[in-house]
Amino acid sequence: MLPLEPLDRVSPLPRLLRSAPAGEVRAEIERVEALLGPAGGEPGTGGALLAAALGFARGALALREGALDAAVLHLDGAAATFGREGEVEGRELARCEAALARLRRDGRSACAAAVEELDAIAAAGAPGRRAAVVAGHYRGAAERLLGDAAAAQRTLLSALRRSEPFLDERAQILNSLGTLYVTLGAHGAAEALLEHAAELHRRRGDAVGEAIACGQLGAAALGLGALERARAPLQRQEWLCARLGDAFGRARALIFLSDLALELGRADDALALATSARDVAARAAPPLRTWIAYAARAIGRARRDLGDPGAAAALGEAGEIFRELGHPLGAALAAWDRASAEALAPGELLSGHAPGDWFSAAWALGSLGLPARVAQLLRERLEIDEGVPRAETEGGAPAPGGETRERALAAAAQTAPHVAVQREVELVYDRPDELAGIAARRAAAHRNLGRLAALTLAPPGLVVAAVAAPRLGARGIALPPERAAAACVADLPGIAVWIWPAATAPAAVGRDLAELSAALGEPPRAALALAPAGRVLCPPFAGDAGAELEAVEVGALLALAAALAPGELRLDPRLSWDGDARAGVEALGFIVTR
Repeated sequence: MLPLEPLDRVSPLPRLLRSAPAGEVRAEIERVEALLGPAGGEPGTGGALLAAALGFARGALALREGALDAAVLHLDGAAATFGREGEVEGRELARCEAALARLRRDGRSACAAAVEELDAIAAAGAPGRRAAVVAGHYRGAAERLLGDAAAAQRTLLSALRRSEPFLDERAQILNSLGTLYVTLGAHGAAEALLEHAAELHRRRGDAVGEAIACGQLGAAALGLGALERARAPLQRQEWLCARLGDAFGRARALIFLSDLALELGRADDALALATSARDVAARAAPPLRTWIAYAARAIGRARRDLGDPGAAAALGEAGEIFRELGHPLGAALAAWDRASAEALAPGELLSGHAPGDWFSAAWALGSLGLPARVAQLLRERLEIDEGVPRAETEGGAPAPGGETRERALAAAAQTAPHVAVQREVELVYDRPDELAGIAARRAAAHRNLGRLAALTLAPPGLVVAAVAAPRLGARGIALPPERAAAACVADLPGIAVWIWPAATAPAAVGRDLAELSAALGEPPRAALALAPAGRVLCPPFAGDAGAELEAVEVGALLALAAALAPGELRLDPRLSWDGDARAGVEALGFIVTR
């Protein structure tokens, strides 16, 4: 018995949960509860199953609204009642939903217990039954939350293959798989899956599921650079969420549409959309502060483009909220806004904020794997500098010539995703593990490209490391990981070259090299030097051998690295690392010499 099945003869609740506003669903639950009366949930009566179904409905509604404590309470209660009544399928499905609610509420801390419970549900009977498919789906959600994209993909694809008899579950799994591919940057595969998901949801009358699919479909189109194609699914999401009373989804769609309008040069449209988004997010209970911050940022940027003096206040509000929330992307965007505002009005800062720093903002965006955002930042800085002449850039470096800066922008903006789209669609069904590997490698490469583009804004001075190890030059091992402070400028068989801004702490350099050692499975040999005037002029274009550098010499450094002992780290005396710094790096497993 499905959890909502006892309600089929007395209520349209199963349909309303998929397609009606939350208030209408809640009113129907209360109507049916009133019909049951105080003794309706006694064990051994038909009313007990109705009470379990109503508890499941309350839990499903709470899960949809983000009231996660209430969701866990109601779903656990429904599972217990179904169990007492001997309804195994209803109990298992309620347990699956309760596990999902705990994952959303408790994050990574709930993953181990959720995986254990979901595995037990899946193993309790035939693998093709509905509960096993749902358990597999939610196990994939837990793996994604843990950051194991390859495992999440395998689990979700396994669930998808077994979901053929259950089109409602199949549509939900397609949503999750498409969302995963958006995160991985495999936008072609994501678009194909999400179009299928949206159609299945539409045929079933599931407005909630269709809204989610449309939102991610818009994100996939934006990832492909198809700005106009992104508009229709985002508008569909906004319309569906307005009907459903889904403030979160509607605010998200309006902000995406506002950003899209800004990108297309329609600041007046962007201002109207962002103002609507802010109103929707502020009226929610509790207010959706993340979306309020994004809306305030879009309002500020639209007003700035329209010449409205109220822009600074809106941008300042966005930065303040992002800072309070500890939101990494928001903090990077706020730093961008501060740099932009200061460049447009030298000497005037956004209220309560430190001076703007183009490089810090660009580096943060690059480290988040968002080279397209870095390209937008570089473009904006170039446009501002063309209108506001200045003799020098931050840090006292001479302003790069126009040609060099245009090349840096063009390299940061290079994308040719459309060529790979069809192949991605084929791989997602035929060889998904290969697709996961390609997506992970591409994400690491995009992150490195973003960092190199950001370094074109950095003050002069680089720490340069020539690293030697037999396994280098294969499978992208030399690409620095997400939490690293390094960027890779050369990767050849047996040798790689990493760079850091000169101000990088020795401990951070040591941690990065220790991460590389772990990835290699053996201690590398590394020679480090300071290039006091070293700069990145331009990140590599597709097909380039490496970034375009100035005042950096690596020939002798490469020869020195090749002659070192495994695990030896040779320091240039100009680096001036003190005894504590050297000891800290030695504690990571290196032998530090001069």
